[in-house]
Amino acid sequence: METKPSQPIPRRDVVKGAALVAGAGLFPAAAAAASDGGHWTAGAYRHLHIDAHFSECDEVYASFDAEAAARMFETAGFQMVCYFGACHGGYSYYPTRIGVVHPGLKRNFTGEMTKALKKRGIRTLVYMKAGFDRRHHRSHPEWLCVHDPSQTTATPSGESGEMCLNSPWVDQVQIPQAKEILSLYDPDGFFFDIAVHQFITANCYCRYCRESFAREAGGEMPDSDNHPAAFAYRKWANRRLLAHIDKLQAELGAEKPDVVIVTNWAWLTRLPLNPPSYVKLINWDPPPPNMSVYALNFSLEARYLSSLGDRAWCLHNTRGNTWGDYALREEAAFREEVAIELAAGGRSLLSDDAYPSGNPDPEVYELYSRVNQRTRELEPYVKDCRPVKDVAILHSADSIGAKTPMVLSPEWKPSPAYHPVTGAHKALVEGHVQVAILNSDVLVKTLEQYKALILPDQRILDEKEIAAIRQFVREGGSLFATHATSSRDVNNHELADFALADVLGIRLAGAGKSERSFLRIPERIAAFGVPRMDVQLTGGYTRVETTTARTLAPLVEGEGPKQAPAVEPAGPGITLNRYGKGRAIYCAAPLFSAYYAHGPAMLRKLALWMLDVVHPATARSIVLDKAPPSVEVFFNERGQDRFVHLVNYAGDKREGGPSQSQERARVHGVRVRARTPARPSSVAGVPAGRAVAFEWREGWVTFEAAPFDIHDAYLITG
Repeated sequence: METKPSQPIPRRDVVKGAALVAGAGLFPAAAAAASDGGHWTAGAYRHLHIDAHFSECDEVYASFDAEAAARMFETAGFQMVCYFGACHGGYSYYPTRIGVVHPGLKRNFTGEMTKALKKRGIRTLVYMKAGFDRRHHRSHPEWLCVHDPSQTTATPSGESGEMCLNSPWVDQVQIPQAKEILSLYDPDGFFFDIAVHQFITANCYCRYCRESFAREAGGEMPDSDNHPAAFAYRKWANRRLLAHIDKLQAELGAEKPDVVIVTNWAWLTRLPLNPPSYVKLINWDPPPPNMSVYALNFSLEARYLSSLGDRAWCLHNTRGNTWGDYALREEAAFREEVAIELAAGGRSLLSDDAYPSGNPDPEVYELYSRVNQRTRELEPYVKDCRPVKDVAILHSADSIGAKTPMVLSPEWKPSPAYHPVTGAHKALVEGHVQVAILNSDVLVKTLEQYKALILPDQRILDEKEIAAIRQFVREGGSLFATHATSSRDVNNHELADFALADVLGIRLAGAGKSERSFLRIPERIAAFGVPRMDVQLTGGYTRVETTTARTLAPLVEGEGPKQAPAVEPAGPGITLNRYGKGRAIYCAAPLFSAYYAHGPAMLRKLALWMLDVVHPATARSIVLDKAPPSVEVFFNERGQDRFVHLVNYAGDKREGGPSQSQERARVHGVRVRARTPARPSSVAGVPAGRAVAFEWREGWVTFEAAPFDIHDAYLITG
């Protein structure tokens, strides 16, 4: 059970922004754990990002005290700090010969900050905004991004411009400036922001992009999702993104072999491709609370990132409701967000918005010190842990591209192309299912280790994926597929039949006629709270016919001006098939995307029932009883030991504005049933070490969780 927050660290000497002192010795040698014998990123669990976009300010860092700031970060327990070298306005915060120094800069901020952090053994990442320039957009307008497909060049306007990352700007400006910083200050690495956006949220039609596309893909660049070459563009854009990151690593790695290159938005669910082996740290800033819910986004990314193997990752949050906001959210919100990261095997990345003076606010770092204290206490119980493999969700990059090849994600929130996976994630974690999200490569390599696989409208499956899935089900695995799964080939062309038709026991009969459909539930499913009625779903459907499968529920079209359910069914809606030793259940409607975008809780309950048909609770690795949907479970392993994390979500009541995660109702009476390889020697609440009474029978250990507010963790010792 989570320990009570420690008392705030006492302060003395409020000088130029004030500095906390380690009077209580809360974090002795704060950065000592930054290396655990391997790469330093493996042992650094407490990260800090300081955002500082000051292009509109007349004067910056005039009274900045690097020593006081670094002392505050050290005392608060941070092991790595990311701070600015250059911002989105194209200004630099050190005396550069390549970039443009902020005209109001009064001191060498980047240099002073680096020196003060290194003095304390704190790892350093320098922030660089990718593509924004205040000098070369006028002298080299041909390097500018061109977002109008009818043009090949852009006219410089304003004080800065967005430079194309396929242009010579990368070789002549971006990389030389990063090398300049390396030679001057020798940071541990760089954080390149917005580089990914040019490849997944905004298309460029400059001559460099056009020539590259013609050379690699052939023909003219497409201008819409309906263009015949749109999917070819997506594959090309993915390759160009990887080529850009490869170049950064190769050039900067030649100067400093162990340099860490972080590219914001790369290797996340927005573009689920395997990161190269040189990627040692992944971090990302999810949609801030003013437009989303951190806990939900953190969970989605954590379930995906934890499947990528042994590499460090963490997720940005903001001190207030968004970037550039100086509000301070409740401590409970930060504890909840960090708990999700740690429970899934990640690190914490608390974030701050700097004042123009650069001097941090002591109250913010007193709060952060308490959050970091909890992290430090939990580190022995999360280090080297791996998620127990039970249920997997496929998140295919090609399947996203099949729906929106030109602009994958036009905003902070995931676009509808992602909703099948985000909806499956939301439904399963609310149902307390131990779930992982896998990209295509990871699925092929690890699927045999799971018990059940969910394919939420995964339209493109290549030969390796199809072979792996067939073998998985044939040998006893459970499959749950929806809508148009396996209905397109690797070039995004429609197939005459499902590639998995034999596994699903159905044949493809075409697209549905209406955008609203209903699943006609023949009998009330009392155990899951699903009524005997026509359950509405939105977003179209797929017409199918059964071959070897049997129909569990028919699909009914919406008809007439009110789109009410038709009298006669249009065909099968939910089917069940046996294939080899395994079973496959299929839903012809977009169950998960409908739940994420529109649906009531009934759709979640229906999805959990369908999963239970092929993968019942008795076959799972962990089961919670008497737990509300607000509680999410993470089940990890390390050797013979098992670790259970329970995280409780909460939000306030409001008609508009960000949902604030704050004080929450305490959860009582959650009963945990977890599979263990042998009878445990003990069960204890950690980090406090409180002994917990338990029973063990036929491979299951059972115990009752103590009442908890935010995060509860247990060690089951093998």
